[in-house]
Amino acid sequence: MPEGSRISAEEALRLRHGSAEDQARLAARAARDAGLAGDLEEWDRQDAALRALYAPVADEPVPARLTASVTAARAAVRAPAPGIWRIAAALALLALGFLAGWSGARMLQPPGPALAETAMASFATYAVEVAHPVEVGAEDEAHLVKWLSKRLGTPIRPPDLSDEGFRLIGGRLLPGETSPAALLMYEDEMGRRLALYVTRREGGETELAFAEEPGRRAFWWIEEGLGCALVGDLPRDTLRRLAISAYHGLTDT
Repeated sequence: MPEGSRISAEEALRLRHGSAEDQARLAARAARDAGLAGDLEEWDRQDAALRALYAPVADEPVPARLTASVTAARAAVRAPAPGIWRIAAALALLALGFLAGWSGARMLQPPGPALAETAMASFATYAVEVAHPVEVGAEDEAHLVKWLSKRLGTPIRPPDLSDEGFRLIGGRLLPGETSPAALLMYEDEMGRRLALYVTRREGGETELAFAEEPGRRAFWWIEEGLGCALVGDLPRDTLRRLAISAYHGLTDT
């Protein structure tokens, strides 16, 4: 390949993960090719993000049942009989498959509660809106409740948080992971806002759990096919008290 020609992404990746000589050749090309240099910087950022997310998995102990399978495979390999060799090879492959499946499943798990993350992102998007924080205002609450309940496929009602100093100002419909989601917005006299995120979420139920990101916190739970999260920029204890009120407001009849 002529030294001055542009290389493909596949070739660049091969050199990047190759020998020290390959990496030196790639660095020399990048010094003369701004596009390639940009690709390398982006790959470095992606690698750093992956390490930050998944490096803790490498520190977790391998389950005893898997290490036992590997130990058994190694012991079988020491036996001279041809039939045992075949069994040992099969055991080794099986053990490696278990290990890969276990670590792969761990790595595919999200770094945090996806429900809370989505709720906090929605809060960050709409709580700052001055003119259009909601689609349907609280003055038309009956229509809001009917609309959101129909789209979610289950009856919901906005919890009354007025005893806690927050009044409903309205709500909106959002896309969810597997079904639409409702976002109900509340506000107090100081202009502080809360958002209650509600969506369909099948699977195991959870206790009240806490999540936090810069500038916002959430208490979330899953019960009776609904995933809910109350989000705001309030002290943790205050937000927890409000989340308990919201929980009872949604579920008590």
